[in-house]
Amino acid sequence: MTRVIGRTALLEEVRDLLARGESVALCGPSGVGKSALLDVIEEAARRDREAEVLRANGAADEMALPFAALRDLLAQCPADLVAQMPDVVRDVVASGLVGLDATLEYRSDLAAAVHTLLDRWSSDRPVVLLLDDVQWLDSDSSAIVGYARRRLGGRVAVVATLGHDDDSVDPDIDVTGLHHLDVPPLDPVDMLELLCAHGLTPDVAQRVHVETGGIPSFALSLAGLIGERPVVLGSPTPLPSTIGQVLRERFRAQPAEVRETLLHAALLHRPTVRELERAGRIGADDDVRRAVQSGLLARSDTALRFTPSLLRDVVVESFPATERAALHQRLAEAVPTASQRVRHLALADPRPDAELAHELGLAARDAAALGARELAAELYLLAADRAPFALDDERVEWLVAAIETAAPGNHVDLVQRALTDVLEANPTPAQAVRVRLAIPELAGHGVTVLDEVLAAALADAGDDDLLVAKVLLQRARIALMESRPHAAHRACERAVALLERHGDDDELALGLTTLAVAQRWTGGDHQASIARAVELSGPTPTGFVHISPDYMDARFAFYDDRLDEAWNANLAMLAQVERGAGMDHVHVLRCLVEVAARTGRSREAVEYAARATRIGEQFDLEAYSGWFITATAELVAGDLGRARTLARRGVEAAEQRGDVRYLQRHLIVLGQALLRSGDAQGAHEALTRVRDIEREGRFSDPTVNRWQADLVSALTALGRLDEADEVLTQARYELGRRAERGGAGGTDGVSAQLDRAEAELDIARGDLEGAELVLDRAAKVSDDLGLRVDAGRVLVTRAHLERRRRRVAAARTALREAHDLFTALHADAWARQVHAELAPDRAPDTDDPLLDRLTDTEARIARAVAAGASNREIAERTYVSVKTVEATLTRIYRKLDLRSRTQLATLLVPAPPE
Repeated sequence: MTRVIGRTALLEEVRDLLARGESVALCGPSGVGKSALLDVIEEAARRDREAEVLRANGAADEMALPFAALRDLLAQCPADLVAQMPDVVRDVVASGLVGLDATLEYRSDLAAAVHTLLDRWSSDRPVVLLLDDVQWLDSDSSAIVGYARRRLGGRVAVVATLGHDDDSVDPDIDVTGLHHLDVPPLDPVDMLELLCAHGLTPDVAQRVHVETGGIPSFALSLAGLIGERPVVLGSPTPLPSTIGQVLRERFRAQPAEVRETLLHAALLHRPTVRELERAGRIGADDDVRRAVQSGLLARSDTALRFTPSLLRDVVVESFPATERAALHQRLAEAVPTASQRVRHLALADPRPDAELAHELGLAARDAAALGARELAAELYLLAADRAPFALDDERVEWLVAAIETAAPGNHVDLVQRALTDVLEANPTPAQAVRVRLAIPELAGHGVTVLDEVLAAALADAGDDDLLVAKVLLQRARIALMESRPHAAHRACERAVALLERHGDDDELALGLTTLAVAQRWTGGDHQASIARAVELSGPTPTGFVHISPDYMDARFAFYDDRLDEAWNANLAMLAQVERGAGMDHVHVLRCLVEVAARTGRSREAVEYAARATRIGEQFDLEAYSGWFITATAELVAGDLGRARTLARRGVEAAEQRGDVRYLQRHLIVLGQALLRSGDAQGAHEALTRVRDIEREGRFSDPTVNRWQADLVSALTALGRLDEADEVLTQARYELGRRAERGGAGGTDGVSAQLDRAEAELDIARGDLEGAELVLDRAAKVSDDLGLRVDAGRVLVTRAHLERRRRRVAAARTALREAHDLFTALHADAWARQVHAELAPDRAPDTDDPLLDRLTDTEARIARAVAAGASNREIAERTYVSVKTVEATLTRIYRKLDLRSRTQLATLLVPAPPE
């Protein structure tokens, strides 16, 4: 069966419209998958016998051939109906409609005959005409089909495909009365599924998605070429000939005015419609709209981006160098800032010029101070390019500054350009260390590469305390990325000792910050270190906010459940990083999403996650960091299936990169999503991996990752109660040790989550009084700390407790309260989950739809389990053996895809006791 990814809702909408007798136009850019949708519609109609189907494809070369499409349609009609057509028409049809002139007489006779044929054929079953690329249909066929469709409404319908609008459709082509539905580009999750199924790794699949704007056919073409040879997307790697040819053809197919506007956009630093209009492109808005619809540009807010980015080079190379130079001169007078003006002047004339080089260097410094790192790095590079031989020392410094400026923004192409030149120069040891320390700021490097880079940096640093300390701190941050906090702690202690001796307060503040993280993770006293770091720190340069004392102080507030403090601090930093490097921006947005997810700010979680995705795409950051942010928001306010997909792909990508910190984060999200989806075994496997990583790294702080309560829940659902108890006991012990060391912050929130998990364990063991006690405690702490999502989860567990007591009304009341809370929080994922368990407005004795899959005996036993009965009690009530009950339960679990009686009990509202 043909399957198209990401189009389920759209296909359902088409199916509903056809069922109502309406005709549909599927609109979208070339390659978005409209023809594939027709394939699915045709296959489903034939398989389910819902309708008779005819199909014709428009073709640009056949538009001038009268009745070309009609000939194809009539060839698919039943022979007996064609035989009933009038003789004059039947003879014409038999000849294949070849060489006919589209006279009024022929049109009239054919229209009447086709109408009669379709009238007879649709008397028993509807007829659906599938018309692909309707804009290229010959007008005579279109007129005859339209005549029949309008007169046989409800029995004859059309599904046509065309571009985004009707502008390019010949006015003689009949597209009136069609219900227009947009076929949008695939979203990142669906594109991941599509491309990973074709053998791409998740991170490459994400890049292909960004580069192609979500257009499936182009993404698959690019994926195929990547499979044949390595292609570094977004870098100056030469275009493979096939890709280059495709892009050139797409560009040349545009009208001259659109091509000219695209050239202006390609030469501007960050093109917008407003800047294009300032540059004299009065029709820029219309040109950009056509380019977006053709898949050549993507538009995010006001910013424009070429799709793929390689297209920018194709556009530039399509125009002579002299024409480009002249346009740069004109653009220099149109751009709104001095830094952009000097950029265009430099690009207009490549000759060395000492005065221009100095002007470019000053402009680069000013742009960097304002947070415009990409522009600043390009200006530094231009300064080095325009520097004459006499400015060799300045030239090397500009190249080093370009690397330092570009790396935190992940501007790989600019870094590569500068590296090529600086390696051929003669940098000082200090400059060499600065270059090597910038490399780890780029996304996409494996740990082995970073180790080699830092080893070389340490050798270059020699006896310079400041340089050695900087290298050690970078090593410590990588160790934290690998979840090796003790190694990070050792490196930080050495670095801080060197920085104390050197006397640089700003560098010492950064060293103390990293030391505080290592101390917290290893169970040390981190509070003094972070407090001193905050006191010493000055203004943080853009690009380094995510390693600053203020950032980490806010992070610790999040770990400690000082959530209002964390929220406000991150909001303040958000204003600081919005014009800065992408890595800073994404880190702060991630923190906001995590705080929002814990406090129930669901709308903010979704909004900030979407913004993080846009920033990650813009700066080509590691895809898995954005997937974690999106998956975290999906767990609260979105879709569990999407959260699972993103987390699984994130696990693969983070593992491949050696980023153990993000591996843990994705495993936790995956475990939560699987647990809530009913896959307790999968959740157990994911969360156990997190536990093993922490044990290997001797991680001592249970307030950071917070996987323990969910692992207890998973083990309880699997019926492995003793193991669940062991995890619970160990977690309580670690919390106690942390409190003894004076680190009480965050322990109350973790304790409340453990209380809820312990209640589930008590319910499974039959200790209902114990369950109520810990649930009351969990509810109070969750309310006190503002853990609103946890408060809702406590209500769900309370419903399970009341259900086990066979207090159906009380159970439903608790579920309704949970549903109302999640709904008020716009926590849609949780609200849907509770809704499925609650089945609102259903009488308690109504059969659950899940039971329709079971036999009567199996359904009776399932209801008894949900009511809390033991296997022996069930055997006595149903007059069968205990062994028979056990065998029946095994079949039930298999049919309902469950693993334990606890899962079954949570899915079914029990019938009243007999």
